[in-house]
Amino acid sequence: MLLLLCVGVGVAMASTNYTRSRRQAGGAASSCDPRICQIPDCYCGGPEIPGGYSPDQIPQFVLLTFDDAVNDLNKKFYEELFAGRQNPNGCPIKATFYVSHEWTDYAQVQDLYADGHEMASHTITHSFGTNFNEEKWANEVVGEAELLVRYAGVNPADVKGMRAPFLAVGGDKMFNMLSRYGFYYDSSMPTGTVSWPYSLQYKMPHSCSVKPCPSGSHKGMWEVPMKTLQDVRGGSCSMADGCFYKEEADEIQKIFTQNFLEHYTKSKAPFPLFFHAAWFFNRPYRKDGFLRFIDSILKLPDVYFVTSQEIISWTRFPEPLPNVHSSSLFHCNFPDRPARCGRKKNKCQLSHKGDKRQFATCQQQCPNNYPWVNNLNGD
Repeated sequence: MLLLLCVGVGVAMASTNYTRSRRQAGGAASSCDPRICQIPDCYCGGPEIPGGYSPDQIPQFVLLTFDDAVNDLNKKFYEELFAGRQNPNGCPIKATFYVSHEWTDYAQVQDLYADGHEMASHTITHSFGTNFNEEKWANEVVGEAELLVRYAGVNPADVKGMRAPFLAVGGDKMFNMLSRYGFYYDSSMPTGTVSWPYSLQYKMPHSCSVKPCPSGSHKGMWEVPMKTLQDVRGGSCSMADGCFYKEEADEIQKIFTQNFLEHYTKSKAPFPLFFHAAWFFNRPYRKDGFLRFIDSILKLPDVYFVTSQEIISWTRFPEPLPNVHSSSLFHCNFPDRPARCGRKKNKCQLSHKGDKRQFATCQQQCPNNYPWVNNLNGD
């Protein structure tokens, strides 16, 4: 059973929302009709810009996300990536972190969250979930949300999305669970089709590459599609670190630039960059090439690095570029978030499955045991 009642990750709404979501997912989703599916409550997706704007009227959004544990292996890279880099409105660039539990240092998660980045769930055990039932999905996804709240000080109202490990979504069961616990988006489904975030109330606007994908109607649920990148061989990859490229800084910069220009000079649909941070570890030419690419596109006056939640919000309530520069949506003032943890943290050495685990938090004392699916408190 989940130990979530006092944390508030949507559990209070479980009974009503769960019944409603089950009714919505009871039949097959119909094809999306843009005359019926309209913003702010619904969007069919595809390359058409929400709000009827033309490409020259809107920002080029860049969606930068990282999967898996946050710890000392990627701390230095994140510090270098985010140091001094700003969007055109003067606010620091942002990313979304899909955090999995094992090996995560929650003190470092708190630092990233304090700086304005989004925290989302990538499950506790990082297991292949295709055959999970709804309870198992809840234990994994909502359980990790509780760990982010308990040990990193993340506001439960800010944890609204997930990415499935190995991109192995659980079909309607997984999306029923998300609705049940107050989540409103997923970002796990690869596609070669350029698309804005879309509503899962209707059929997906692209083919399903990793089954089972949802077939029912999930009103109020959004998908941030994982647009694939094209590599130098003409192949495609959903995670940027899965592409083929020459292991040289210039070539790394080139592949990202080529893919970026396909968006920037044409549809201006969000340009996604999905990474495992380990791809950069001990490979300075990858880091150098990627950072050069980031710096080159930040010289453009209309490029904004935004979070998954922010791109959904803009899709629902689109604004032209001049408004975006002063929009409250892309702000950098977070008075309600905890301060950076820094060195004031409890360093824990805990046993798990016979091995030692590093664990750190600024929120409370070290737990007695390593927190896990059936022991979220670590008691």
